[in-house]
Amino acid sequence: MSVKHPFTICPTQQLPELGKFSFDLLYRGTPRNAVLVRFQGEVYGYLNQCVHMPKALDCENSNIFDESGRYLQCSMHSICYDPISGESLSEICLGKKLTALKVKEQGDWIYLVDKRAAITG
Repeated sequence: MSVKHPFTICPTQQLPELGKFSFDLLYRGTPRNAVLVRFQGEVYGYLNQCVHMPKALDCENSNIFDESGRYLQCSMHSICYDPISGESLSEICLGKKLTALKVKEQGDWIYLVDKRAAITG
């Protein structure tokens, strides 16, 4: 299968500061859910799966940032992550990281530029 990059994910206006935007993709050929977040003005992309259990970060509620707005947080067991590196800050998963996706914000759009992933449809 020939994969052409980049893939358009969404307009920048759909991702406010401390916001999230969920989307589906093929990651290494497997259907997955992913999430974009904006933190300190920058856009970061991750597979939407906690490293503690195979659950979406927002499986219990739609919030992806903790109450302080400083960390990403799994809504099931409150595992916290650095929004920039994806690294777990919770003792139970210390040293593990969310799977980062290469994304790029250019002009009025956010793009997926990760060669391991493709957006279908």
